[in-house]
Amino acid sequence: MSEQTAVRTRENWVDDVKVIACILVVLGHFFQSMTKANILPENELYKWFNTTIYYFHVPLFFISSGYLYQKYSKVNNMKSWTRNMTKKALVLGVPYVTFSIVTWILKTLFSSSVNDQIGGLCDTLLFHPTAPYWYLYALFFIFLVTPTFSTVKMAIVGLMISLAAKVLILTGKGYSIYAVSAVLSNEIWFVLGMGICAFKIQLKDRRVQGIIIGLLFVILSITVHMMEIHSNVISFAMGLLACVDVILMVGNFDEKFNKGVNFLAKYTMPIFLMHTLFAAPMRTILLKIGIENAVIHVVLGLCTSFIGPIIAAWIMKKIKWLEFFLYPNKFMKIK
Repeated sequence: MSEQTAVRTRENWVDDVKVIACILVVLGHFFQSMTKANILPENELYKWFNTTIYYFHVPLFFISSGYLYQKYSKVNNMKSWTRNMTKKALVLGVPYVTFSIVTWILKTLFSSSVNDQIGGLCDTLLFHPTAPYWYLYALFFIFLVTPTFSTVKMAIVGLMISLAAKVLILTGKGYSIYAVSAVLSNEIWFVLGMGICAFKIQLKDRRVQGIIIGLLFVILSITVHMMEIHSNVISFAMGLLACVDVILMVGNFDEKFNKGVNFLAKYTMPIFLMHTLFAAPMRTILLKIGIENAVIHVVLGLCTSFIGPIIAAWIMKKIKWLEFFLYPNKFMKIK
C-alpha cells in the first residue's frame, strides 16, 4: 500500500464526520426555511429534530478541523504562525467573502422573498457573519489564537484553557464582540479534535460503545425536549455526548459504507457553501408558480440543495479561474 493510500485510510473517519455534519447542516437550514415559509408545520417532531442537530453538527466540523490542524501543521513560533495565518486568510477568506457577498446581494435584492433579513455588507463581512459562513469566520479566529501541541502536557493545558473559555461563555460573558464569543464558544470543539490526534486516541473496535452512547443521547434528547429544559450547560453536554457517539460510530464504519460517502466527501465544501443559494431560489420559484405541496417542496428542495452545489463545483472545476473561489490554495501555494 502506498503512503498516500495509507494516509487516506487512516483519515476516513474525518471525511465521514464532515459528510454527516454537512448533511445535518443542510437539513437544518432546509427545514427551518420550510417552516418559516409555512410550507411545513412547526410541530414537536420538527422542534426536537432542529434542537437536537444543533447540539453537535457544527461542533463536528470544528473537531475535524482541529484534528487535521494538529496532525498536519506545526505552529509554534512567529514564523510558522505568520505562514499559517497567511494560508488560512486565503483558504478561508476567499470563499467566506465570496459567498457572503453573493448571499448579501441576493437577500438585499429579494428581501421580500427571504425568511431572514440581512444587515449592511460591511457589518455582515466584518462583525456579524451570516449563516452558514459564520463557521469560516470563527475558524479563522480560532487558528489565530491556537498553536499546535508539541507535547501531551501542552495538549492537556490547551484543553483546560478551552474548557475555561467555554465555561466563561456559558455564564453569559464575552458576547459584546462576535469574534470573541465565537472563539470562546467553539475553541473547546477545535481543541478536542486536536486532542484526538495528540493523545493518539484509537477509534477502532468501539462500535458497541458508540451504539450505547447513541441510544443514551437519543433518550436524553427526547427527555430534554419533552421536559422543555433550556440550559446552555445541558446543550453543551448533549453536544459532547453526540460528538463522541458520531466519532466512535464512523471510526467503525465498514468499507462498503466508506465507499458510499467518499463521493460526498469530495463535495462537502461546495455543498456547505452553496446549499442555501440553490434551495432558496427553488422554494421561491415553486411558490411563484403556485406549487405549495409540501412533498414536492421537500423532494425538489433537498435534491437541489445537494445536486446544485455538486454540479456548480464540477462546472467551476472545468472553468479553472472559478474554482479559485472554492479552493484558492490550489492556485496560490503557500509553503
